[in-house]
Amino acid sequence: MNIQIQYKKIHSMKFKRFKNLLFLHLSHLPMKSRGIRSRFVKMGGVKINNPKKVFVGESVCFDTNYPGNIEIEDGVWITRGCVLLAHYYDPSTQKFRKGKILIKENAFIGCNVIICNAVTIGRNSVVGAGSIVTKDIPDNEVWAGSPARFIRKLEFK
Repeated sequence: MNIQIQYKKIHSMKFKRFKNLLFLHLSHLPMKSRGIRSRFVKMGGVKINNPKKVFVGESVCFDTNYPGNIEIEDGVWITRGCVLLAHYYDPSTQKFRKGKILIKENAFIGCNVIICNAVTIGRNSVVGAGSIVTKDIPDNEVWAGSPARFIRKLEFK
């Protein structure tokens, strides 16, 4: 009896992982970036509040091991070629760690940005193209570079 329960649990975990991988890989096909691609990403396990209000560009790679640890709020733009990794290697303990990535409302992520740590990107923030994000980015700020550094504050009237 106990072996059957364990088998069902392992089988359902494998199916869920397969489903996540399938939809995350299908999101790389040519399709509309606003709405349709973000729906595939959501079906792949990434937490997206409203897929109609999220832009996910071509060739965006989401962490396939822990897609549920990535959360994207409304109005976010993730442009072409970005990589979002929710797990990272900790050299001090020589082990992999997992964390959560939160991208808040109206954030803009430029082309080829790599997010490779457990971070929060604030509301209305902009991450410049080619940046590597390893720290939290506060609301209403522009960050760019490798590693990403503060550039300036955004002021809204």
